[in-house]
Amino acid sequence: MLDTVIQGGLVIFPQGPCQADLGIGVDGRFHAFSLPGELTGKQVVSAEGLVILPGGVDPHVHINMQFSAIQKTTDDFFTGTMPAALGGTTTLVEFAIPRSGETTLDALERRYREASGKAVVDYNFHACVVRERFAESLAELPQLQAHGISTVKLFSAYCDTIGLDLGQIQTVMEACSSAHLLVLVHCETESLLQKGIADCVAGGNLSPHAHLLSRSSLAEADAVRSICDLAADADVPVYIVHVSSADGAAVVRERRQRGERVYAETCTHYLYLDDSVYKRPDSELWVCSPPIREHSHQEALWQGLEDGIFDIVSTDHNCFNRSQKAARRDDFRLIPNGLPSVEFRTPLLLSAVHDGRLDWTRLARFTAEAPARIFGLWPRKGAITIGSDADFLLVDPSGETDLSVGHMATDYSPFMGITAQGRILQTWLRGVCIARDGALQVEPGYGVRMTQERGRGLVYRARD
Repeated sequence: MLDTVIQGGLVIFPQGPCQADLGIGVDGRFHAFSLPGELTGKQVVSAEGLVILPGGVDPHVHINMQFSAIQKTTDDFFTGTMPAALGGTTTLVEFAIPRSGETTLDALERRYREASGKAVVDYNFHACVVRERFAESLAELPQLQAHGISTVKLFSAYCDTIGLDLGQIQTVMEACSSAHLLVLVHCETESLLQKGIADCVAGGNLSPHAHLLSRSSLAEADAVRSICDLAADADVPVYIVHVSSADGAAVVRERRQRGERVYAETCTHYLYLDDSVYKRPDSELWVCSPPIREHSHQEALWQGLEDGIFDIVSTDHNCFNRSQKAARRDDFRLIPNGLPSVEFRTPLLLSAVHDGRLDWTRLARFTAEAPARIFGLWPRKGAITIGSDADFLLVDPSGETDLSVGHMATDYSPFMGITAQGRILQTWLRGVCIARDGALQVEPGYGVRMTQERGRGLVYRARD
């Protein structure tokens, strides 16, 4: 007998929506689908009138991150993953950015320890190569597959700390091609950023608005173009993170039309906010990189989703609070970069379905199926299919979600004043309800690290 039956909901399968029952086994995986009313189980949960979406996979979050001696996010792997669960995300792919003195593998080992026993959703990490100890980290790349890591993140900006120049990026890409690794890149051209910053400083403008002025869409597009050239030359697939501009999207479009192996994401704040946030008296709260741009860019990003230019909508979650931001508001160069947002991705996109910008199938593709496929988690994650983990959401499409308040480890919401159409009632992970009606249902440590291992597929590690 099945352990649990979810009965009568509108299920968003990869092929499209269908009214169905879902049968879950004791192993926490989907074992049977049927027409409504045909399955029986030890536990029956009614989903009448609800939509059943696959659990979200967010491949771009920064939890418990120390960016400098004075810049550390306010969350840890419990307080960071708990709001993810409440917001419909059941799997995260985090970053292991080396701190001073660390190599790529050192950073991964530290991040394993930080997350173990705390996370309430499943997770894995992207490896990162930075400027310090570059040669040692480069030599470690062939070992990543043995650690279950298949991705490497690079930065073309922040070259005074973690960023790499184009020659170093080319070298890493060549190594990743040999090691069969996907390369992710933060794309902004450093020299153009430095000119933009110098121009603002010379003009006496150190306000939060100068952050936008200093980081042009040209800097993004120029870097995307260079990174795609290097990836094509190295014969390595590349994933462009957080595309924020019409110009950046246009380069991605051109390269995909050429048949280059280019993946790309945009983020919720670029889709739902515009540069008016930098005219607010508390504008420092929205300082992030790349910055939030004029409304015309927002519309171009939505068009990119419509046209299939973007594979994924992510959050680029970075959780700081008001006091951390306000303490540095008099000099935009020092304001902690990033927005708390891991809880709000699915609620925002539920509104996009209500408004006709997305349909249910495409929402599931952008938030679950595509990230699972691109980052090696498919078929266990990312879709409601036989044999996949029973990760799913029960959504009331007629409900509402107030995005002015949330459960993240901060005291503000970047989406304050927005009410999303649709409400997540329950989040399930591996056949267990982990969140119900805005309350967590599991203890810290329920989430486990996943690794991709040749010949074994996705392996779950209960503790590191």
